[in-house]
Amino acid sequence: MNDDMELVREYATRNSEKAFATLVSRHISLIHSVALRQAGDPHLAEEITQTVFIILARKAGSLGPKTILPGWLYRTANYVSSAALKIQHRRECREQKAYMQALIQEGQTDYAWEQFAPMLDGAMAQLRDKDRDVLVLRFFQNKTFKEVGDLVGVEERAAQKRVARALEKLHTILAKRGVTPRMATLAGAISANSVQAAPAALIKTTTAVALTKGTLASHSTLTLIKGAWKIMAWTKAKTAIVAGVAVILAATSGTIVIKAINRPLPKLETRAFKVDARTFVANLQKATGASSTEPVSQMASDYFVTKGIGFRPPKSIAFNDTQSLLFVKATLSDLNAIEKIIQQLASAPPQVHSKAYFIKVPESDVQSILKTGTVVDTKEGNTVEIISPVQTSLLLRGLRSSGAMILSEPEVVTLSGRQAQLSIGDATVDVVSTLFDDGFTLKMKVMVSAPENLLANVNTWDDQTIVLASNNSKDGKTRLLVFVTSTLVDPAGNLIHSKNKLPFDPSAIPPQE
Repeated sequence: MNDDMELVREYATRNSEKAFATLVSRHISLIHSVALRQAGDPHLAEEITQTVFIILARKAGSLGPKTILPGWLYRTANYVSSAALKIQHRRECREQKAYMQALIQEGQTDYAWEQFAPMLDGAMAQLRDKDRDVLVLRFFQNKTFKEVGDLVGVEERAAQKRVARALEKLHTILAKRGVTPRMATLAGAISANSVQAAPAALIKTTTAVALTKGTLASHSTLTLIKGAWKIMAWTKAKTAIVAGVAVILAATSGTIVIKAINRPLPKLETRAFKVDARTFVANLQKATGASSTEPVSQMASDYFVTKGIGFRPPKSIAFNDTQSLLFVKATLSDLNAIEKIIQQLASAPPQVHSKAYFIKVPESDVQSILKTGTVVDTKEGNTVEIISPVQTSLLLRGLRSSGAMILSEPEVVTLSGRQAQLSIGDATVDVVSTLFDDGFTLKMKVMVSAPENLLANVNTWDDQTIVLASNNSKDGKTRLLVFVTSTLVDPAGNLIHSKNKLPFDPSAIPPQE
């Protein structure tokens, strides 16, 4: 149910100030944040915000019942901001001012947000209304996929896909401007930073001024309204013109149609790419975040779009799973680029050599061992420590010489992201080591069962070791320590990273989540 439009109708039909005040309170932070980002001036941002709600008050009766109000307000805020900046620029030229420095909001923002925040609203403006609406609902207003689906009239799963594709399009636009944050970073940064709480006083003044539909507004605000309406009218007119030209061309014979047909089209070729289906599909799912039920051709098309390769007809993609062939119809330059992308996607995940040590240590020695490295987790009911290869070697040598009981030293080689199990008797260790994109950081998820249950979920660098220790001794004399080391190796078993040329400091540890 679109509660926003019920409030709009209540205001339009009954002139309900309560309904309008609710709308202002609900959406003013979104509009004020857009205005502040674009204007860079808190005073001008407040004027833009008031103007947007004046326009809403005037046009409330003409909005359709299926209007996604946050999206409509977001577009209107962009129109008003554009008009405001044009007026401001002309005034600055008359006053011979070179520029106005944008105010820096208080508080630290993450690096990624600082990089693309100035470009965000311009990039959003290039999206289609449907794509922009779902992004505003999901990331600017932090609604769940179900809430997004209810508002746009689709199922939750369809809403999730629509949001993902819209986010990819936004990512592509930003990439063309030289900003390439990861998809997860982009989504997280927008959710965390795009909407800041509007000043409390602004809510009251905006509601009061907008309810008069601008009759009490300042001259500059009235000028803004006129400017924004011109932009909105021109945008609507452009859509109508394009549609009209399409109708005329379809209905007209002769020279116009012949010229349209005779335009040179890019030459398309079809090429078949042989892939390892299991690895290719798994890497596609990881890269796109798609589910296992998504068609491979759709996943590939979506992924190629994020790499700047469009796939509008007559270009096409088809996947033959029985022969593990990907058929692509595209231009020669696109095919060459796709070949390189497929080589990356079809490469097998790196191999990980995992080794575990089950050691019973005298209770009196445990604390000195745990002081060797860096303790990173005690939340799971046990202690987790990360130690370097050198520290591991020294500790194991010392434990052996002191007579500590080493129960087992099992090892196994598996692929990145795959589960491995190491065991002896009743003692087992389940390990999943997943390599990060940097090529040397590993996410290690470890579960030890029998004789004691121990858990770890930490980030390590290649060849580092995690030490798991129970927080209490069962017999009061000894305590179980489990050492788990994950090392990247090639198919021949050679180390990926030479110990003399490491891209990281092995004595330090990577950031933890």
